[in-house]
Amino acid sequence: MTEVVDLFLELAAIASPSGEERPVSDAVIRYLRDLGLEPDEDGTGNVYAWIEPVAEGTPLFFCAHLDTVPPDGPLEPVLADGVIRNAGGTILGADNKSAVAAMLDGARRVLAENRPHAGIELLFTMQEEVGLLGAAAFDHTRLHAQVGYVYDQAAPIGEIILGAPWARRMDVTFHGRAAHSGMFPEEGRSAVQAAAKAIADLRLGRIDEEATANVGVISGGIAANIVPEWCTFTAEARCHDERRLDDLVQEMLDAFTFAATEAECEVETTLRNQYRGYRLGKGDDVVRLAAAALERCGRTVSYALSGGAADANAFNERGLRCANIANGMTDIHTPDEHISVEDLEGMVDVTLALVEEARAA
Repeated sequence: MTEVVDLFLELAAIASPSGEERPVSDAVIRYLRDLGLEPDEDGTGNVYAWIEPVAEGTPLFFCAHLDTVPPDGPLEPVLADGVIRNAGGTILGADNKSAVAAMLDGARRVLAENRPHAGIELLFTMQEEVGLLGAAAFDHTRLHAQVGYVYDQAAPIGEIILGAPWARRMDVTFHGRAAHSGMFPEEGRSAVQAAAKAIADLRLGRIDEEATANVGVISGGIAANIVPEWCTFTAEARCHDERRLDDLVQEMLDAFTFAATEAECEVETTLRNQYRGYRLGKGDDVVRLAAAALERCGRTVSYALSGGAADANAFNERGLRCANIANGMTDIHTPDEHISVEDLEGMVDVTLALVEEARAA
């Protein structure tokens, strides 16, 4: 097995759900120190290392997140027929440890092979899966590079993400009136019924090619024989057009208000911006460099918009130029998640090609 495969198998066997990244963070820090680098951590736990430039060109930063969605079984990564899966019946964690491994092995090869480069920065973030919290907390002014890459798109290598959506979260609580459901039901006001009506009136799923909406968590009441006096749920809306997102969110808020009025309940909604979207052009330097590197590796370049967020959202919001490149991981966040050895090794080649293209830029 190649070094990147060994490294990925080691990292994938370490549980690191959001907020519990310490063991995998320690493994990454050890690896960086073994390369002769001096990594440090910020107050959030983000791990940063800098390889000083030895040539002219465009310095680059590479970023991957260390957390995964929560596994609901053992982590037992296995390699069979050129594909790595988890034999434990839960996620593999290729999202995003495949990127961590590719970036680390790319850095190892740059140093071991004395490859000329214009400066390389490595950043490994915390709690990406719960709202890009690590990237948002990182002091981006520490970065020497203004151009960077994340590998966090479950698609074939060659796809470059030109944009990701804006997103808002709504925490909604309906307040009704409790009553005995068998003896005095007419005295109660069901918060569950109000919430159910509100959700039924929402446009959910894929609204069009730019917008989606979802209700993901709901709870309410305390017993089957009590008219529920409270019900809460969490909703979100995403759109590639910020103005259209405003309209969609207002439509959802109006549905909540109408449902509460119909059920003679009250509703309380807390609205939170989850992350800001961005849009890159094919002519932007960060995109042109990526396309040239992918072509250097023999990949067919394609362009797409993503329905999800990545750490690239946080960096682009701060004025940096950061592109998300697909890295071949498949069926992420499911027990069927897997990645091929060819794609793991391929992303090391892409990393080296990005470094070479940036040196020439």
